[in-house]
Amino acid sequence: MSHMGPQVSPQPGLLAGLVVVDLTTVVFGPLTTQILADYGADVIKIEPPGGDTMRHAGCSTVKGMGAIFLNLNRGKRSACVDLKTAGGLEVMLRLLSKADVFVHNVRRGAMDRLGLSYAAVSAINPKILYCTATGFSENNSRADAAAIDDVIQSAAGIASLNANADGVPQFVQMLLADKVAGLGLACAVLAALHRRSMTGKGGLIDVPMFETLAGFTLLEHLQGESYEPAIGGVGYPRVMAGGGRRVYRARDGYLSMTPYSGPQWAEFFRETGRPELATDARITDPATRNAHVSELYDLIAAVAGDRSVQEWVALAARLGFPAQRVNALADVAVDPDLQRSGALVTRNHPGLGKTRMLASPGFFDGKPARHPGLAPKLAEHTAQILAEVGFTQAEVDALAADRAISLGEALS
Repeated sequence: MSHMGPQVSPQPGLLAGLVVVDLTTVVFGPLTTQILADYGADVIKIEPPGGDTMRHAGCSTVKGMGAIFLNLNRGKRSACVDLKTAGGLEVMLRLLSKADVFVHNVRRGAMDRLGLSYAAVSAINPKILYCTATGFSENNSRADAAAIDDVIQSAAGIASLNANADGVPQFVQMLLADKVAGLGLACAVLAALHRRSMTGKGGLIDVPMFETLAGFTLLEHLQGESYEPAIGGVGYPRVMAGGGRRVYRARDGYLSMTPYSGPQWAEFFRETGRPELATDARITDPATRNAHVSELYDLIAAVAGDRSVQEWVALAARLGFPAQRVNALADVAVDPDLQRSGALVTRNHPGLGKTRMLASPGFFDGKPARHPGLAPKLAEHTAQILAEVGFTQAEVDALAADRAISLGEALS
């Protein structure tokens, strides 16, 4: 099998030759396989009759090709297979016998009942990496509980961290849990691929959303609970509500800016007409500075309105500390730097016209190593994929007649 999507980089993908069978839907699993596809893997997306539900999420100009789906499944090939039929299961097992990686987000018991457990799949392909995108780990008391982004943000403490001024928990306004877990699973797949290259061994990989997001959240917030016995509570004060850091209102908009070192703070106060603060203990002593950081941020806020956002950004650049304008989503979507770096590109998608596509980050030897192709129409590649694993045309026709598979048509 070979990756069929159009490429951005003229060089072979980092994962060229890697065959991934993708039985995932929605966001968590598809983001993992999208990253693999961006870096050159041949990702075969197995969709049920009717397709991935994410095809219909968000805005679209063509039914079944929604905006989220276009980016989450770019560079993949679609085969529509009904796994509840004997013929569909035969197709799946044939694909898995030749695959390097299998990723699914079906509940554990359901995979066993389908005959697609790790034991069953590894028996026909011992070198396969069998990857599960689950909600909770197998040893978690909630191992069989359903999981989506909302409940994981709640369970992992993210909604409470994002509470409003009245203390009411709120979700972060993005699919944060799905995306962080997807990145985590992609990392695990790459680590397992390295192990296989060294040992020849396949294996079972499980990256659960809850444990991944809990660890992600607690990294800076575990604090006193890092020790036994605990020496204090949880929560990193600098980033907690009321703990200090903030967005500042300049003369013409909002920005964030943060002097970090003692010399940077000292220069900031000299530049803003308060040179006496440059020798204040809150500046010169790191421990005192950390204890009084909220007061220092108040001092920034007191003068923030004296200059424009651009003036503050220019000052920060000159003094060497970070500062950026607070952009709206609409600003980020048209940021020219994203186009210059290749992180956002315009491509012609047959049947849809011009579409704007994202690409996984990363430069190798100074060049983009990503190969984002176009998102497929439902079942667009079913016949092609089955032929590649040895099904004859007569067998494909028979499977289609039995509704074990669906044969799609390319967008035109």
